[in-house]
This record gives sequence, structure tokens and C-alpha cells, in this order.
Amino acid sequence: MNATVPRLEIEKIGVFVAGGPAAGINSVIKGVVQAADNRGIRVVGYLDGARGLYDNDFVHLTRERVENIDFLGGSILGLSRFDLREHPDSVEVISRNIRRCGVYGIISIGGEGTLQLAHLMSEEGLPVVHVPKTIDNDIWGVPQTFGFDTAVQEATRLLSTLKLDAEASDTWFVVEIMGREVGHLAMESGIASGVTLTLIPEAGPIDVASAVDLVISRRKLHLDWGVILVAEAAHLGEGKIKTKGRFGGVGDELAQRLEESLEGRGLTVRIRTSHLGYFLRCALPTGYDREYAARLGLTAVRFLTNPSQCGSMVLVRDEQADCLPIAESAGKTRFVDTGGNRYRAMLALNQYAAAEQDLRERRELRSQSGEALEWLRQHLSQDTLACIAKRLGLLPEHLLEAVMDLRCEGESEPPSDTKDDE
Repeated sequence: MNATVPRLEIEKIGVFVAGGPAAGINSVIKGVVQAADNRGIRVVGYLDGARGLYDNDFVHLTRERVENIDFLGGSILGLSRFDLREHPDSVEVISRNIRRCGVYGIISIGGEGTLQLAHLMSEEGLPVVHVPKTIDNDIWGVPQTFGFDTAVQEATRLLSTLKLDAEASDTWFVVEIMGREVGHLAMESGIASGVTLTLIPEAGPIDVASAVDLVISRRKLHLDWGVILVAEAAHLGEGKIKTKGRFGGVGDELAQRLEESLEGRGLTVRIRTSHLGYFLRCALPTGYDREYAARLGLTAVRFLTNPSQCGSMVLVRDEQADCLPIAESAGKTRFVDTGGNRYRAMLALNQYAAAEQDLRERRELRSQSGEALEWLRQHLSQDTLACIAKRLGLLPEHLLEAVMDLRCEGESEPPSDTKDDE
């Protein structure tokens, strides 16, 4: 018979949110209140992030206050980027405030910066459990952070609309998207929306020449439009672009270089820029993020009331609640796995958008069947050409394009390199 683990007599716990917004914050808060209420524990919510801890500014989170908050974006407690460096005594002040109010321990909700604050509070002897939160999905040791699913869905919706605009107006859009140091958000949004080209920092410096070739190859197929999605930390081999310490500007720089390179080759292309950032952080949470965030909040209370699991970060692996010591994750970053299936899928879609196979087929037709194509051009109608293409097992437009290209006086295409056709 197993010995009964003595239950801690806890009257009150606290929760705070820091960093940037992410869909699902309110679901975590509600889950915390629900789990605590089931155990007869009161919950106080500190306002405006860690600043509320420092100023001892909080509200009591009752059943009525949290009843219908889970479907809302944003945070009912507010948040802030409280800079510990501006307050050298911050950890001591926070610890003193918490103990004076009879708060047993703290549940922190946030990204990398909040994780480091939680680590300092834990080292100070406070019971702390951290719930990882960021749309960047870059916290080491966590398979996926809440808020990421909603950000991908919202980005996919906006990028899909932009693709329709690009096609209708024969325009190239260069879209910069959030992500901090990593490309998770760009990669998954790019795959989901089917953009023309996705560029992330883990892939190395951006090759402007390849982007120029992409534009030209699609123009040859009368696809004079496209959407290039670039993660904000992607770079051109000259260092990552930042403004006032924050990522931003690589999209504009890429668009300018792309336009200049195309003009240098005698081509005029309509290029526009856009930025997907703050639109993604407070969107209404998806069902997945609401359910996932609620589980994290419920589990965080269970871990906080178990002394052996304090000082840990909550996560879910294979449908099982798990924890990771805060000290193991603090200061580390989860980058895109360039050997993984998602990254390979992104590369495959980039290659498909360049329509290289279509162009090779046209080059082969012209180089191997020039005389026959010339005869067809002179003697047959386009309807007949379409029928012949079908009987040959070709795409009709490829045969038609090969024939029509002969009308372009002085056109010269490099011969097909059969070694690269595999």
C-alpha cells in the first residue's frame, strides 16, 4: 500500500504574464483559477507583468472574473517587458512583496525573458512554475508553445488573401513576419498558405540572385506575380537587421535589392512590401490553443503545490503533462530543425513555385523538336496544337508555349542540361 503524500496547506498563489501577447493567455489564467479553486486555494493576478510584482499591484481572480475570458485574445492582467537591469533590487523586492501578502508561490506566463525572471525568483527560494508562451515557438525543450497555432492560422489567412491580390494585380509582395531569432512561424505559415518563396534564418544568408531567377522563371510561364515570405531574423549575409534593438527591415531591404537587380536585367516588376507582426498576437485563439493553454494552467497548479516539481516549466509531450527544470531551458533557443520533415516540405514548395520542371520541358521541346515545332506554328491552329499535346501526354500549355516562343525574334535559351534533370 502506497504511503499518502501529505498535502501542503496553501491559502493563496499568484499568477502574472510578461512579454508580448499571445492567443491563449486568458485560457491559462482561467485554468489556474479553476484548478486552484478545486483545491480551496485563492488566486491573485499581478497587473502589468512583473511590474505588478515589483509594485505589489494585484487583483483577486474570482470565478466571476474569469468565467468568459478564455475565448478572448490579449490578457486580462495586462503585461509588460519589465527590465530587471533597471531595478537591481527587483528580485529581492518581488520576493518580499509576495511573502508579505501570504502568497505561497507564483505561476509565471511568458517567453524567454520571463523564463529567466522565473529562474531568478526560483533561485531566491520562491516556489515558481513557468508556463511557456510565445508566438515565436522558440523556447528550448518545448514541442510547441500556446499562441503559435493561432498565429499560424491568422498569418495563413492574411497571406492567402495577399496571394489573390498578387495574382489579380500582377504584383510581387515581400512580406516580413515575426519570429525573433528563429523561422518557425514563417516556415509553417509559408507551408500552410502556399506562398511562392519562404526564407528563414536557419537556411543561411538570402540569395538575392536566386530570388531574381525565380521572378524571371515565373514570368516566362506568364506568372508575373508571387509572395515572398521572409522571417524577421533572416539576413543577407551582412548581419541581422535591427531598429532600436528590435528585428525589422529585412523585407524592405530584400525588396529594394530585388527591384534593383531586375532593373539591371532590363525588367520592370511591380514589388510591394508588407509586415505581419502585431496582427498575429491578439487574434481570437483557435480551439487548439484554448484547450492546450487551459491544460497548461490546470497542470501548473498541480506542479506548484508539489514541492518536488517547483522550479519547473510545464509542457505537454505525447498527450502527457510533463515538466522541465527552468534552469535547463533558460537562456536557450529552439531553432528550426533543418533535417526535419517540415523544413524539407518548405524547400520542396519553394522548388515547385520556381516551376523549374515546366521550364525544362519547354526547353527540351524547343531544342529537340525545333523543325517540327516550326512546321506546326505555320500550319496548325491552337486548338489542333492542344489536341496534339494531349495525345503526346504533355501539358497543352507547354507545347503551345514552345511553339509561340518561336515567334520571338532573336530568342535564345541555353540548352537543357540533362544531368540536372533528375
